[in-house]
Amino acid sequence: MTTDQTTEHALNQILFGPPGTGKTYATINQALAILAPEFLAQNSGSDFETRERLKKEFDRFVTADRVRFVTFHQSFSYEDFVEGIRADSDAETGQLRYPIEAGVFKRICDDARTQPATDLGVRANPAIWKISIDGTGGSLSKSYCMANGEARIGWGKTGDLREDYEQNPYYQDLGAGDKGTLNYFSEQMAVGDILLCIHSAEQIGSIGVVTSEYRYEKQVPAGVITNYQHVRSVRWLYRDINLPILPLNDGRQFTLKTVYAMNRFTWADLLSYLQQQGVQPTEPTVVTASTDVPYVLIIDEINRGNVSRIFGELITLIEPSKREGAEEALSLKLPYSKKPFSVPKNVYLIGTMNTADRSLAGLDIALRRRFTFKEMLPQPKLLDGVLVEGVEIGQLLRVMNQRIEVLLDREHCLGHAYFMPLLKTPTLAKLELIFRNQVLPLLQEYFFEDWQRIQWVFNDHRKHEDDCFVLRKKLNLNSLFGEKVRAEDQVWRINGPAFSRVSAYAGVIECKTDAEESVESREGMEV
Repeated sequence: MTTDQTTEHALNQILFGPPGTGKTYATINQALAILAPEFLAQNSGSDFETRERLKKEFDRFVTADRVRFVTFHQSFSYEDFVEGIRADSDAETGQLRYPIEAGVFKRICDDARTQPATDLGVRANPAIWKISIDGTGGSLSKSYCMANGEARIGWGKTGDLREDYEQNPYYQDLGAGDKGTLNYFSEQMAVGDILLCIHSAEQIGSIGVVTSEYRYEKQVPAGVITNYQHVRSVRWLYRDINLPILPLNDGRQFTLKTVYAMNRFTWADLLSYLQQQGVQPTEPTVVTASTDVPYVLIIDEINRGNVSRIFGELITLIEPSKREGAEEALSLKLPYSKKPFSVPKNVYLIGTMNTADRSLAGLDIALRRRFTFKEMLPQPKLLDGVLVEGVEIGQLLRVMNQRIEVLLDREHCLGHAYFMPLLKTPTLAKLELIFRNQVLPLLQEYFFEDWQRIQWVFNDHRKHEDDCFVLRKKLNLNSLFGEKVRAEDQVWRINGPAFSRVSAYAGVIECKTDAEESVESREGMEV
């Protein structure tokens, strides 16, 4: 069962199978196949040292935030995954506020969209500043700045703002708003921040990244307003786009102040908006929303959450054909922030699914259509050659799974991972712990306490009583209840001592019937 995607590394994939088949374990290899295929090819062995190298490389990507991990559960919601309102207390006032916070999926999409722009000088989580260069519309001063990679503002009579300018009478006579503008431009603005140069009160004219610290120029270039002496270097990434600001800024237009911070949207929101509007960068080398730098989100136990509720409208946006840059690319307005959003094509989803919890048939059909599925089955061959006092562990697992498949189905088999500790410690004590603490409780869950079937899986019905893990004991009902009570006079009991007997495990694989034992006994007597 696959989506229409045929690429080697599917954008959306799910590893599914019974518990203990190494699905979460395999996500490391699956992620590295996307993030570092050459490294994975050079470390393709199955020994312990190779695994350590793969895990170290995987952890390097985790540290770099190129890999994220989340586990779905019954309480996990759209607000946790995409975005939602969170109650918070303001540190200064102590008052309760309700900011909109991005969930794990939106955060990785934002990072995948904005991280490549660091090559252009954009810093992580940049502040976004509005700037008005000689008012609205076009002008010689604005044209000069665009052509020469600068941003300039007036009030040049203050002198150099890196010096003792506050004693300057001209500065002292300025209003609080003008003083604030000068402070924003010279001190608070940082290299790597984003500038929005306005075209009008409702339109963005150009977008650039600040590339230098503040400087003061005594001599103004020809054609530039004489007092435009406060300068920063800027790389103008988008020019003359004349894009409406209202959809991005909660329906609000720019105010008259020359420079101030825009706090209602992020750099990722702005890039998504530009992509949605089809705006092209000024330079071909400017990275757009689509990039080849991959990011991976691993969703463990994806079927345990309410997928329809968690993904919401994203169930459509994650399709390869609906991703940014695709021919049928789609974007939408998020319900809480009202910001435009789309899914970059460099975000990969790897899910794991335990079929004992929920089969593929019961999975949301919308999810099934948009993911590729890779079945992870038990691999007894990994345990072949492992002996515990003569008991072949690979064959032990193989036989039990054959019985489970007949009595139940293949989706409830036992995974090899339960027995992998025996590779290092092939002792009877370790095997006893595995059967007591993992195998038996799992079978109890699988068969809903149907001890007869559990007994069949263990082959107990053909063993000597001392080797049976599960026994049926007869009770004396008369002594318990008296003669008037009619009830089942047999109960099931777990035979604790059997877990310490190697013959009990050997008997799971094969055991002679009473008739076979009788024949062999007679043949021995005849000899």
